[in-house]
Amino acid sequence: MRSFMKSSARHWVAMALAVAAMAARAEIYTLGDSLSDAGSLGITYTDPASVGPLVAGRIWIQNLTWSTPAFCAKRSKCAWSPNTYYYRDGNNYAVGGAGVMFDSTDARTPNTFTSLGSQVASLIGSGKLKEGDAVTVLMGANDILAAAAKPDNSQTVVAHAAASFVQYVTALAAQPTQPHVYVFTIPDLGQTPIGRGAADGGALLSKLTQVFNDKITTGLGATPGVAFINSSTIFDELSQQLPGYPIYCAKVIDPTHACGSSTNPALPSPVSLLFADPMHPSQAAHALIADWVRDVIK
Repeated sequence: MRSFMKSSARHWVAMALAVAAMAARAEIYTLGDSLSDAGSLGITYTDPASVGPLVAGRIWIQNLTWSTPAFCAKRSKCAWSPNTYYYRDGNNYAVGGAGVMFDSTDARTPNTFTSLGSQVASLIGSGKLKEGDAVTVLMGANDILAAAAKPDNSQTVVAHAAASFVQYVTALAAQPTQPHVYVFTIPDLGQTPIGRGAADGGALLSKLTQVFNDKITTGLGATPGVAFINSSTIFDELSQQLPGYPIYCAKVIDPTHACGSSTNPALPSPVSLLFADPMHPSQAAHALIADWVRDVIK
């Protein structure tokens, strides 16, 4: 009996070690646009420190992977590095300027396979996904912004983008490795500086954001392996901790809107702001987003 108990104990210990080893090997992959881009274009806080002190730092997914080693088996693939480009060996497939329905138009994008469909196809085709891996998807803001420029059929355009989003994510979740897919809803773009500064005060952007979010949550709500992260909840909490509109310190997308101008009062430290520019979170906000997401993705 004692021998059996020892054998059983060794068996369970071995199983526990095997499970632990599998968990340690699990990684996180990221699909999206500039809100998640960790190197493809170097927008806002993905820029190296040499570009300027106000744009140096990590975005949320970099903070998450660096503080949670289990999410990245090889650190060099999750840090800011030219090797994080999705068409190479990295884990971050996000490219600034990309949309669900279109590729990034930024001239700095060496390859144009940057739409959500292309990112999903590239990740699936790479053979990287293993059992236990997680994939975050945050995409759609650029589709909404593009649609808002042509208001007459903007809701139809956004609804079509959302339907395609559902199609791509469904295909990703259906992979044999059964990845854990975490879908971010789009934060209310009407409440960003670019929205609040619009003639309608952001009403159209808020409406289009709602259309997109309603379509993807309804379309993916019962999809196995898919969980949602509510971006509006995150930004509601951030807005209580960090000063938001109309204050932001732009150094990349809107270089004329510098802190200290007559329309943009200077604060002791630009990293204490909610926004880095009219659309993107600040370095401090990215760090807080990572903290929030860490509690969701265990």
